[in-house]
Amino acid sequence: MDITLRAIDEAEIPAWVRTSAAGFGESAEELAKLAPRWIADELERTRAAFDGDELVGTSRNHSFELTLPGSTIIPAAGVSAVAVLPTHRRRGILRAMMSALLDDASDRGEPVAMLTASEGGIYGRFGFGVSTLALDVTLDVRDVEFARPRPDGRIRLVDLDELMKHAPEVYDRMRRHHPGALSRSEVWWAEMHPPQETGTRFDVLYEGRAGDVDGFATYAIKDQWNPGPTHVLTVRDIVATSAHAEYALWRYLCEIDLVRTLKAPSLPVDTPLPWLLASPRVMFEQPTYDFVWTRVIDVVAALRARTYATTGRVIIAVHDPVRPTGAANGTYLIDGGPDGATVTATENAPDLTCDVATLSTTWLGAVRWSTVAAAGRVEEHRVGALAIADAMFASTPLPFPFTGF
Repeated sequence: MDITLRAIDEAEIPAWVRTSAAGFGESAEELAKLAPRWIADELERTRAAFDGDELVGTSRNHSFELTLPGSTIIPAAGVSAVAVLPTHRRRGILRAMMSALLDDASDRGEPVAMLTASEGGIYGRFGFGVSTLALDVTLDVRDVEFARPRPDGRIRLVDLDELMKHAPEVYDRMRRHHPGALSRSEVWWAEMHPPQETGTRFDVLYEGRAGDVDGFATYAIKDQWNPGPTHVLTVRDIVATSAHAEYALWRYLCEIDLVRTLKAPSLPVDTPLPWLLASPRVMFEQPTYDFVWTRVIDVVAALRARTYATTGRVIIAVHDPVRPTGAANGTYLIDGGPDGATVTATENAPDLTCDVATLSTTWLGAVRWSTVAAAGRVEEHRVGALAIADAMFASTPLPFPFTGF
């Protein structure tokens, strides 16, 4: 089978949408309506597979900035829209596209690639590891009582134009200091909205005591009458630059009239929400699940950009069978602390050995080295090295992206 990989042009967007939708079992018409500008953005970073003139596979990178522990920001590739037509599966097309995307990121100097996985068993073999976790929360607001007095400041209901005067700046202020947070482009903002099936959209701003906008929330309400009001509120976006602002927004969302159920999908696992309540037990949490997977492409660039929770020194041997000649395969000395780090390739004996998918799981601090070692994914050569790595790589708060792609 003669398969060609290349970027698409504007004229090929309809074919791209049809193939991507078919691969995910979705409606091409609905996908085209949902985010046309997002689909058409950065076409030079698409990698489509062609069988003759037929577009049979889709994949692409989006350009992001990723915040690391210590508030350092690095460029990162956001892998998305990876799909192959059912008629062309099991023929190496996915592997070829993933290889092309990793090459694209490497060529652009992006030390890390990221994705959200539709199927959890696919991407580990390409060196990706789960690096941020999330949970879904449901509350019956009739049971909600807050542990502290109502906060100062005020909440304002605003239209979309007013929201967009403030939300990008507030989000940017927050994400620059939260590990794991991703940038949001103008195109991303232009097409941000809750799915229509969640109801009518509303937007609010939180203004602190001094009048500054320090937070916002976007949510939808689906009206239900049984026969009285049992409306369902779904939180789409909640962003705050301070704990005070976050508390004010959660309290507002839980106290809206006629709402019976509040749903908040994809929250950080260390969200303060349960500890704002007089009884955390009233909050129903779904089990934690993988959110963003990352793939370290350049170990030196990625690990030296972040700071470390404690001062320490550890040598890690990394095996990268997917890219054996790339900048992740090798042995590396990490000598770091709260003020920064030096990371160098070394020929010294390693303290720890793992594959690149395991490093990609642990490097941001959401998953402890000792945890994956207990699963047999890390070999400890020097007693105590796992404890040193656990302490060094720890992150507070835990990494979280805040942005889907």
